[in-house]
Amino acid sequence: MKNGNVLSQNAKSDFGRTGWLVIILMMSFGYFSNGSMNDGLNLYVGLFTEKFGWSSAQLLTYSSYAGWLSILIIIGYTQLARKVGAKATAIVVMSLAAVGMFMWGRVTSPAMYFVAIILLVASSSGIMVIRNLSINNWFPTKSGLALGWATMGPLIATASVLWLIRLGGKLFGFTGHFDIMAAGFVIMLLITIFWYKDDPEDKGCFPDNDKTMTKELAQELHERGMMYKKTSPWTLKKLLTNKQVWLIGIGVGGMNFLIGNAVMSQLIPSIMSHGFEQTQAMTMMTIAALFAIPLSYLFGVLDAKKGTKITAICFFAWDFVMLLMLILPGKYFIYPAIVMVGGMIGGSGNILGAMTTTVFGRYDYASAFAVIYPLCVAVRSVSYALIGNLREMSNGYTLPYLVLMGVAVGGMIIGYAIDDRMIGRSYVPGEENDDNN
Repeated sequence: MKNGNVLSQNAKSDFGRTGWLVIILMMSFGYFSNGSMNDGLNLYVGLFTEKFGWSSAQLLTYSSYAGWLSILIIIGYTQLARKVGAKATAIVVMSLAAVGMFMWGRVTSPAMYFVAIILLVASSSGIMVIRNLSINNWFPTKSGLALGWATMGPLIATASVLWLIRLGGKLFGFTGHFDIMAAGFVIMLLITIFWYKDDPEDKGCFPDNDKTMTKELAQELHERGMMYKKTSPWTLKKLLTNKQVWLIGIGVGGMNFLIGNAVMSQLIPSIMSHGFEQTQAMTMMTIAALFAIPLSYLFGVLDAKKGTKITAICFFAWDFVMLLMLILPGKYFIYPAIVMVGGMIGGSGNILGAMTTTVFGRYDYASAFAVIYPLCVAVRSVSYALIGNLREMSNGYTLPYLVLMGVAVGGMIIGYAIDDRMIGRSYVPGEENDDNN
């Protein structure tokens, strides 16, 4: 493929046995990451409010502050991943996530709560860095489709993690709510240490499971790609002055996750504001996640067939309609809204990584993402304070959701404005060695 978008137009999920195991591992990373620092807030905030009498708005604002302060840590993660790869970064991130969860269940003051949140917010973001880099390396021309599967981990978390957290509390008391998630991070850490590899070539596999070449040729092309990375023209200065970097980081990533995190962190109380009980709201959240699993795959197929630019525009339009459904009066609009929430959480994790791969390719991805993702986190971190404070100020969810609808419109405009032609490099089967890509 020459001088253009290298995203595969093949929507078949033929990733190979080892490739599928990598995807399942990335799903598991996302399960515990999203379960702890996004969906889990629906229960965790209430646990601390009940135990210590702290304001829920205050605790959600801590999450936003932690997001901004953790940007420096996230920059460290992205630079570490760029230099030593996803595996070494995952070992660090999973270790800190386990420590953070263990500590979170034992805080006795707002200051300790804040420190634990910083560790966990940074680790959650680090896990996304690892997942997206891994998918880019293993499936460079099918990243959108592969992410459609890999991002099902957070969706399964949405469907089940609140019940898992409650089980931990029922079995082991207050700290059990947190320790059960810490144990999950430890298991992921051990799998990473003893099984995972950064590149398919290191496990005797092929990128995209494309066996049209010999293993020797695949290894040769990979070595050329690694050599190119050492002399890539995409320096930090060049990336910071590139328009696509800012549009992807702030628009495709930041505004996307701002909407998603704001909605999901307060979805249960939002549903309850329409007259539903907490158990009913939790069941609806589970149903949303069940819809999200096939919708995640369908967003991946749309990406593979039409490209990430079209997918991003469609995604923000979907968010706009979803938010409208959530603010309409009465109970009946909640039911279609829940299906659309499923689509939002199903597609949100796909687009940022896929767009970065589309524009920067396999071998410039890590350098580009090291700049793009901190921009994304800076915008995303507004979400918790935004919905917490606007809700408290207006005594409801209409105002916060109207603001988020405006964000969705901005996302559509930015999606339309992005030039998604590849400007990085991706050595894949069928490309000529002197090709710009």
